[in-house]
Amino acid sequence: MTTRNRSLSSLISDSDGIDQSYFNDLIDRSIEPETLAIAVDVNAAGHEGDWLWTWGATSSLPYARDQITNQSQAGVPIYKKGTYTLKNFAGYSTYGASTQPHKIFLKWIDEPGTANLVPWVTYDSAENQFFDGVRSADSGTRVQTLSFSVPENITPPTLNTTTTTYNVGVADGQYVYTGIAMGSGVEIGPLRRGNTYNFALDGTTAGHPFYIATSLANFSAGTYADEYTHGVTNSRATENTSLTFTVPDSAPDTLYYQCGNHQNMQGTITVKDLALDSTGDGNYIVHWQHSQEGHNVPCEIRLVPSIVSQMCLAWDATKEKFVPQDLNDYMNKTPSFSSRITREIESRSIDSSTSISLIDSAYIIARIGDVGGGLDSAGVNSLIDSRSQIESHTTLVQDGTLSVLTGTARWYAPRNITIKRIRGHLGTAATGASVEIAIKKNGSSITTLSIPDGQASASSTGLNLSVNEADYITVDITQIGSTVAGSDLNLVLNYQ
Repeated sequence: MTTRNRSLSSLISDSDGIDQSYFNDLIDRSIEPETLAIAVDVNAAGHEGDWLWTWGATSSLPYARDQITNQSQAGVPIYKKGTYTLKNFAGYSTYGASTQPHKIFLKWIDEPGTANLVPWVTYDSAENQFFDGVRSADSGTRVQTLSFSVPENITPPTLNTTTTTYNVGVADGQYVYTGIAMGSGVEIGPLRRGNTYNFALDGTTAGHPFYIATSLANFSAGTYADEYTHGVTNSRATENTSLTFTVPDSAPDTLYYQCGNHQNMQGTITVKDLALDSTGDGNYIVHWQHSQEGHNVPCEIRLVPSIVSQMCLAWDATKEKFVPQDLNDYMNKTPSFSSRITREIESRSIDSSTSISLIDSAYIIARIGDVGGGLDSAGVNSLIDSRSQIESHTTLVQDGTLSVLTGTARWYAPRNITIKRIRGHLGTAATGASVEIAIKKNGSSITTLSIPDGQASASSTGLNLSVNEADYITVDITQIGSTVAGSDLNLVLNYQ
């Protein structure tokens, strides 16, 4: 033993101590690129509904993706050298409250249309597709498919300028958009400096001259206060004409559209450079984008991660080196280990007769005091119902730019419930201050939710808020940010 130890020591050390190069030759510290299958769907009407994402847990800890099913996401990153397949179940058919198919594209920038697509992606379609947890498990669907591998080195593109047309009408005292944008009084953009935008006004806009302004604070009917004309052709356009705006480099980040005669007919226009977005540490941000405005999710292109906690080294016979590995990798690559786990699960599982026995004995005995010392059939059914009750959710929506308001729309509990978690999602994060939301039961506040400055989502967990079947929930928005107001609030109540 002493001789072998001395021999090993001679391999890895010299007179100055340990020779690290030996370990460097023996250990490969690199993390394998990510391979991930993703599904996306839409079940809401309009352009501002969320993409709903589904994927399984990835096989490597450094990528830190938990398994999700039909969940909205503030961002969906990809990694350099990764290989991805995306199945878009909304590409050719509708689902839930959705009223039209929604194609998805991976674009260099957030804008409508199909210009400036990321070039590595192949777009195709496939019939009779399934994805665990998406729509009905027993019905195949035609899907739009995106397949791509992310290069290790990203070369920023020269972006193409585009021309876009907004269709504008008037209804109920508001400008109403159809086509590229959808809805009344909507926030437009981002418009990109150097691009051209046509605002085509239909016959309903008679008497409502449309112009662009730098501020709404000084409005006075017929004065066109703070009118912005740089790059604008045919300002104050009315029915069956168009206002054309070629956005100059000097355009401010925020402009407004306004009716010259009616103060309430207005909306915000966001302006950005024709350039890629990036994080503070230099990672590019591309966009999962519908061909119309809305349904946009940022996509950060991240570096392949490094080794993280809870990883070990395992011998790779192909590389003839030790490589980082987590338990999931180990199990997938070690059939005997996987089989042993399967046998253990099978040997310790309970069949239906055992389950019924447990319900009939241990559980009912433990609860028998709750029903006054005796159980009839109704009591047994009540216990079983309470035992098997699953979590449900409802989503409360406030479209458009938020304003401070006292909510009047009521959501009535479908039964006696307990609210366990509340999640808030913003289409546009507020800046300068947080978004503050008060949740009320029968007009009295029962909890609050704060979405911090600059963040698009927040959650309150560990709640136990009792709401009876006759009770109703309303939502007040008490703060909306200060520099930029948040927009497009989705409030998800999870309850049992």
